[in-house]
Parts: sequence; C-alpha cells; structure tokens
Amino acid sequence: MNKEFSEVPSQRRHFVLAGILFLNLVLVSTHVVLKNQQTLFQSIIGFFVSPIQVVFQKTADFVTDKFTHYIFLKDSFNRYQEIKKDYSRLKYENYILKRKLREHVDVAGIKGMNVNFIKADVISIDRNFPLSSVMINKGSSNGIVKNMIVLNSDAELVGRVVEPITLFSANVRLITSSLGGVGAYVEKNQLEGLITGDNTDTCLFKYLVENKPVFVGDRVVTSGTDEIFPSYLAIGVVTDVRKDYLIQKVFVKPFFVEKTIKQLLVIKKD
Repeated sequence: MNKEFSEVPSQRRHFVLAGILFLNLVLVSTHVVLKNQQTLFQSIIGFFVSPIQVVFQKTADFVTDKFTHYIFLKDSFNRYQEIKKDYSRLKYENYILKRKLREHVDVAGIKGMNVNFIKADVISIDRNFPLSSVMINKGSSNGIVKNMIVLNSDAELVGRVVEPITLFSANVRLITSSLGGVGAYVEKNQLEGLITGDNTDTCLFKYLVENKPVFVGDRVVTSGTDEIFPSYLAIGVVTDVRKDYLIQKVFVKPFFVEKTIKQLLVIKKD
C-alpha cells in the first residue's frame, strides 16, 4: 500500500494533501467561536455574501421608492397647478379688496366674489422684440375677447389681449411694449402717472410732478384711469429716479420680467 502511494506523482500527492488540510480547516472553523458569537466559517461566508446583500437591498429600495412615487404621487403635479391657480385668484381678490378699502367703499358685496380665470400657455414669442407681445393657446372658442387683462401666476400684471384673435389663439401685448400705456400710481403716496414701455425690461413712469418724492424700491400699481386695466394690480418696482424740470423721470421694472411667463392667467371677470 505504501509502495503504491509512493508511486503517485509528487504533484498529485501535494494536491491531495492540500485538499485534506483544507477540509480539516473547514471542519475546525465550524467549531471556532469568535467574539461576535459566530463561528469562523460563518464569518468567512458573511464576508463574501454581505456585498451581494447590500447591492440587492439598495436595488430593492430604489425600485420600491420609484414604484411608490409613481403610484401615489402621479397626480401631485396637477394638484400643485390647481393650488397655484387658487393662490392667484385669492391674491387678485386681495388686490380688489385693498382698492375698495382705499376708496372707502363697502366691501361686503364683493367678499364672496368668484374671479374666473382662463389658464393659458405661451406658444410663441417675437424673437425680434421678446418683450413686446406673445401668443397664447386660447382664443375666441375659449371666451377670449379683446382687452381682457393678463396676469402671471402671482397675479401681477403682464398685459392685455389684442387682435388678431383666432378660434384657438390670441395675442397678448405686454406692458413693456412700445405700444400703448398703463395708468398707474406709486402705492405709497398715490402719485399718479402713465407707464410706457420701449420693448425692454424697464418701463418709463411719465408725468410725475416733483412735489411728492419717489424712491427706488417703491411699488407701482395700476390706477384704473386708463379705463382698460382695473386699479390696484401690481405692476413693478421703481429702479431709478432722475430729477427733471418740474417733474421726476422714474424708471420701473415690471415684476413679470423677472419670472417665467410660460403660463398666464386671463381674467374673464373684472
């Protein structure tokens, strides 16, 4: 027997002995208890298996999170848009209430008023004069008519509807346009004048006498004297004041130029 074993090639004997030693090591490791109350064999297996478990858990958590987001939050954007619309309506009603209070008119009759908006998206901008006019995706089929007032989502004045008006689209002349103007006054001292644009992001506030000083940062609102725009709509803020002969040359930056005008609100009822 010893003779036959000695005749086995030396390399083969080494593999057999290594295998026997490895088997003995495995058997011994299953009985060696470490400080963490695990056997050495369990610790070795855990070392190689734990990364796979971590990857599997991360993948499962990611899939679960996306599934939950899709199932339970898929209508969140639509709810958000409705909330924004309600916020704009309430803010506009607040402007009306402030106007009535300034005029000392009984406001009981308008507390329950329901301001109707037509929500519209901007579909076209004049590349040559981007602050002159825009086109919206609502037209006469949606109840759009000339001179309807257009606001942004924060109930700040953007412009008014002008012709041409088609079944499914309409043009909106921005208050920054070089055409037309807006009756306005300084909110703080009610100094009244006319807002005109020049197709840039800043408008000129004309005809302001110098007996009432105007300061940078003063808010400007509509006065209603032009009989087109209702009074007390937010227009913008004073950015520069220059003294001229008996008058003040005041520059106003409209609020809407600092914000997106992708979505607009057209007032159906003044």
